Amino acid sequence: MSADAESTFRIRVDPTNPGQFFACCGLLELADRLWDGAEGWFEADDRLFCYRPGRARNSRGQLGLTDEIVRCPLMNTMTDAQRARRTELAEMPKELREADPDLVAQKKVLDGLWRESPVFLGSPFHLRIDWFRDQSSGGKSFKTWAGQQSVIEISTDLRAAVGSATSLPGECSLAGTSSTCVPFNFDSDLGGAGSDVDIGFSFDPLKSAGLRIITRPLIEFAAFVGLQRFRPCKVDEAYEYSTWSQPLIPEIAATVVCGATGCLRTSTFQFRLLYRTKYLKSFLPARRMQRSDDGRPVGAV
Repeated sequence: MSADAESTFRIRVDPTNPGQFFACCGLLELADRLWDGAEGWFEADDRLFCYRPGRARNSRGQLGLTDEIVRCPLMNTMTDAQRARRTELAEMPKELREADPDLVAQKKVLDGLWRESPVFLGSPFHLRIDWFRDQSSGGKSFKTWAGQQSVIEISTDLRAAVGSATSLPGECSLAGTSSTCVPFNFDSDLGGAGSDVDIGFSFDPLKSAGLRIITRPLIEFAAFVGLQRFRPCKVDEAYEYSTWSQPLIPEIAATVVCGATGCLRTSTFQFRLLYRTKYLKSFLPARRMQRSDDGRPVGAV
């Protein structure tokens, strides 16, 4: 077996699950930042995602990707002074704080920054994630959580759960765990099935009461990472993404995903968003699209 074959990781994946697809993209992004020059591709009718470290592999070894995801610093872009002031205001007696309009205004601004500021993954990834604030190129369209939910709290909880839900690299995309995590709802196997309307109540307020649900934290967290670089293209009211079968670095693979480099794509999938409430969304399962002779998608397989 060649050295390349020995260092290739393969993950079973359902390509019609947008959450799993963008999680693969996120893993490729993180692998490239951990091992400079990592490549990824799809095999077996798009049901295996493969990635391998680059030539400039660091000393952490093969088992490092999920370990480094769990261990890396994770924070938002608030300053230390802003975090400290927010904590100080939160610990202040409510009647004292609300008696001063300036303090009320300060807390409102700082709470907004806490919920909405870009997220930063520290060493060894050094990645700023802010696609959910991007209105110019449509990234904000994929923001699935409500305005009063905190992106840093959701991502921190999911990242913490990754360690308890993963084992071997080939199993990590399928692993689920019982937790109090509020998911991003990128995982279409779970996101649409358990909506608040279906169940009759919202999970989020009951998190503090210890209500536990089954989530797949690595799918949710890695898809959150993947959407920073890898974006589907909008087609009417749906979105399309494409797989590829040649080993590609993230910069090139991202152009295939959005359809900009059509000659390298293997298959194209189309999905829609489920509007669970006015503010909450989920990714719905995708359909594999047929193509005409000129390469345009013409319908579901």
